[in-house]
Amino acid sequence: MSLLIPSGRRLGLLNKSLLLAVSVAVSGLIIGILAYGLLWRWRKGPASILRWLIIILLAIPPYVHALSWWIATDFLRSILAPHGIAVPMLMGWTGSWWVQLMSLLPISVGMTLIGLESVDPALIQSSMVMKNGFRTFMKIILPLASPIILASAGFVFILSLTDYSIPSLFQVTTYPLEIFADFSSEADPSRAFLLSVPLLAITIIVLSISQTGIRKAALSPMWRHRHALKVMPEFPDWIVSFQWLALVVLLFQFFVPLFGLSLTSGSIHGIRDSLISARSEIVFTLQTSIMAGFLCIPIAIPIAHEIARVGARAKLWMLVATIPLAVPASLVGIGLIHAWNRPEFSFVYGSAAMPVMASLARFTPIAVIVILAQLKRIDPVLIDASRVIQKNPFKSWLIVKLPILAPGFLAALFLIFAFSAGELGATLMVAPPGRATLTMRIYNYLHYGATENVAGLCLIIVSLAFLGCLFALFAIRAWSRFLPKTD
Repeated sequence: MSLLIPSGRRLGLLNKSLLLAVSVAVSGLIIGILAYGLLWRWRKGPASILRWLIIILLAIPPYVHALSWWIATDFLRSILAPHGIAVPMLMGWTGSWWVQLMSLLPISVGMTLIGLESVDPALIQSSMVMKNGFRTFMKIILPLASPIILASAGFVFILSLTDYSIPSLFQVTTYPLEIFADFSSEADPSRAFLLSVPLLAITIIVLSISQTGIRKAALSPMWRHRHALKVMPEFPDWIVSFQWLALVVLLFQFFVPLFGLSLTSGSIHGIRDSLISARSEIVFTLQTSIMAGFLCIPIAIPIAHEIARVGARAKLWMLVATIPLAVPASLVGIGLIHAWNRPEFSFVYGSAAMPVMASLARFTPIAVIVILAQLKRIDPVLIDASRVIQKNPFKSWLIVKLPILAPGFLAALFLIFAFSAGELGATLMVAPPGRATLTMRIYNYLHYGATENVAGLCLIIVSLAFLGCLFALFAIRAWSRFLPKTD
């Protein structure tokens, strides 16, 4: 019972972890709502790139943000110190909060934007006849979008609460790190699980409450709202000022890693040397990430089809499919070790299959949500027509549904690739002896300070993630041109 119920030091760590997660979630929620006012207007033109940038920013691993902001604060200190202006080091609780916020901000902003755009434009137009823009937003738009917006806050809360990598870099001990440290010293999976129960109880409760919003975000049938809002709500000048401030924070998330890593990594020759020195880690990262991306698709497809149905069974499937998101990465690693560290599975344990399974266990729910969203983009008219014309269900699926679902498959594949390339918490525990991913190499180097070699490696993994997401976006847009239009 002493392990199940935190007390003393462990209770303090749990409270500290909860405070950090709540702060990150609330901050992301506020920035997401404020940024919507500008991003929602920019559907076309050069400014619309910012909307796609949110998706790409998801691929930046958290430790890259940590290194980038260390570089940024050092740069500011070197400029302002001669003028007598002191810039504090980005460490401790504040540093952990800021870097976690930067790494999870795309989720907050992206899901908030989905929630606000899911509101029927006809309702907004009707309300704006009777009310001004700000009152329309507060009385109509925000309440209708609140399930998805609150789900985004719950999702960010869970990801922040279960992460130990960023707090450990900023010398902040959290409850998930305590679980990892205890297993490292005791090597007892049962003890680690009992320690995890309080954390699991909190995350599963939050996940259950967020189910409605997550399901609504994924199941929003875009074919119902083909026409965008033509007249946008107007806000008071003081709110517009905060909206621009939120947008600046979002841009910081992109430009600070880009310029910080580029400046610190040195010359092209330095980056080349980093590439050569880490070639085995890069190859291993590509192998495991590509394998995880391809394997997640056949696992996610039948689950997404079950969730797409209606009724209690679909809701149960949704809960079961998303529960892995609530499990700390360290516990995923411990579970895999406990399951596969047996003589009969010696050919699996200690092989490259373990990091692949770690990525599948952690990120397949994301693939399920992406494919589910693509499923609901299919206009029922097309499905009904295919059933009339083509009696064979398999041929109907192959000819009609597969081409329409292909963009979702591509998006899921490359998202899992990007997330797997940056995965640390579980991979660190299950990687085979003598093998390491690029993320593991970077994480070990970060504890010795920001060097040119570390910055060069971070630039490489960011480039891999960016290229994967960009390729997915271009492939989706190119594929969409060949899909039938039902307007």
